Amino acid sequence: MEPNDFFNPNFLKELALSVLNSINDGILIADKVGIIQYVNPEYTRIVGMKPKDLLGKILADVRPGAILPAVIETGKTVSGVYREVKETKYVVDIAPIVHDGNIVGGVSIVKDITEVKKLSKALESAQSSLQKLQSTMESYFCPKYTLSQLKGDSEKLNRTIKLAEKAALADANILLLGESGTGKELIAQGIHNASPRQHGPFVPVNCAAIPSVLLESELFGYADGAFTGARKGGKLGLFQLAHRGTLFLDEIGDMHVDMQAKLLRIIQEQKVRRVGELNEQKIDVRIIAATNQDIEAMVKRGRFRQDLYYRLNAFQLSVPPLRERKEDIINLSYSIANDYDETITFTLSEEVKKLFYLFDWPGNIRELKNVIEYACNMTSQDGEIKIEHLPERMQNSKYHPYLSSEYLQPLKDSVKQFEKKLLQNLLIKFGETLEGKKKIAKILKISVSSLYRKLED
Repeated sequence: MEPNDFFNPNFLKELALSVLNSINDGILIADKVGIIQYVNPEYTRIVGMKPKDLLGKILADVRPGAILPAVIETGKTVSGVYREVKETKYVVDIAPIVHDGNIVGGVSIVKDITEVKKLSKALESAQSSLQKLQSTMESYFCPKYTLSQLKGDSEKLNRTIKLAEKAALADANILLLGESGTGKELIAQGIHNASPRQHGPFVPVNCAAIPSVLLESELFGYADGAFTGARKGGKLGLFQLAHRGTLFLDEIGDMHVDMQAKLLRIIQEQKVRRVGELNEQKIDVRIIAATNQDIEAMVKRGRFRQDLYYRLNAFQLSVPPLRERKEDIINLSYSIANDYDETITFTLSEEVKKLFYLFDWPGNIRELKNVIEYACNMTSQDGEIKIEHLPERMQNSKYHPYLSSEYLQPLKDSVKQFEKKLLQNLLIKFGETLEGKKKIAKILKISVSSLYRKLED
């Protein structure tokens, strides 16, 4: 295009139409008698009409209640008129078009506010969630578990605890790996309490529980007026709250890749910038991250940044699932039961112990806790937890002791075992004297000599 072509009337007309067509607001232009001369694509989208149904038509006929004809007649501008078409909500600004001192038409500029309202509602919901999170923040600062409390009879678990004790004394970041419900957060608390940072805050956050669009402002905080609906005065992020302490990032594998890049920069620089602020603040935070996913496989597939993985993986600890530390199940069960109700001394029947030991516990300690608490509610005042007190899924489990291989034996052997146990109980009740044995024989409706044969067997 030559410079002089810019002033060509035809070119200017084409340029003006291109500009109007590309504007994100809806535009309608009518002449001085109210006939529609132009609509851009955004206008037809907002009002839900086709250009052929508008162009050349009298505005008052196709858009009943339109204010533009009155604006053209009076020459007075009108702003902020709210309109609603089906599910679309919009605001209209209307002005006369003046040329050489004369009104030659009018223009309506339409702004779609449907998405704005949706975002506003979403923001209100998010603010409510953030306020709830803020109200419970105080409880995050005081982790109650120590590593010594977590030790048990399992060699696998105790090996992990010993490594955790060594890792606690260093100040490097730690990556905890293990299935859901294995107690990774408890070990993170124990590490914090055994570390030089034990007098600082312990701040946990579940990366999977917070929507990715909110996680940034949750971790980094935001400044006053950072966005519509932001709390007056802004809000501190979890990194700032964890200053000189420990930040526990649970379910780190669910963090979005874009967020991973921002987290990596903070770890490298040890500085954080709140959303809506330019200045960075120096922080001193140790990170303990945890995941139940195969993080190395995620790195290979590009779902988790390799550089962030290496930053978090200075110490790697694997927390064994409950099925690999069955030596601890009974003691854990008693601990959970007594924590649930200290007024009753709970015990487990031998059948329950056997079932617990055979069961594979896919939900790990979290599942065991649910089962024990359910049983505590179902048991009688004597506190003995029996098979019938367990959830139905446990009673019907393939690991039920009476369905295990130990009990699947010839009927003759099963009957013999039953007789032996029955006779032992009767001898305890009536005694081993001749009189006691006569009473037992009478109850069983057998001769005394038959009783003696059975006792000898």
